[in-house]
Amino acid sequence: MPKPLDPKCQLCAKLPTAKAKVLHGASGDGCWNPNVCHNRRSFYRRRTKDDSLEIEAIAVEPPATYFAVLYLYKEPGDKPLHALGAELWLGQQPICRLEPIHCFGLTAGKIRAYTDQVLQAFAKQYSVTLYQYKDMFEISPTHCLVRPCPLHPQS
Repeated sequence: MPKPLDPKCQLCAKLPTAKAKVLHGASGDGCWNPNVCHNRRSFYRRRTKDDSLEIEAIAVEPPATYFAVLYLYKEPGDKPLHALGAELWLGQQPICRLEPIHCFGLTAGKIRAYTDQVLQAFAKQYSVTLYQYKDMFEISPTHCLVRPCPLHPQS
């Protein structure tokens, strides 16, 4: 079985020789051996290049499907909703955004009705069928984008 690659030598091989000698020579950690290190560094550099050539990359276009995402600005746990926003995506790109709104004074029922209206508006605008949000992301209220905002009085 071959000897495993030394991670320290792999990193050292990426450095210029002068810097490697300073870092690993007498003034560094002392592992520099001129009889071995030049060849070893060359081996590791070639090995790294060869490994990257072995892996072939291909590009496959992802399916272009519509989906909606809901952003909830709230503290983790059972805390009240600070604000909400939404986006409609087509494939890997957002195509329509509902700017976040504050949810102060809105009941859970009103918030649910509003998010359903947003979903219907996305569907109507782009003539697609959307039954629900594909994902919901909880974001800390400190990142709220709505201005004016009680959390950001100076903005």
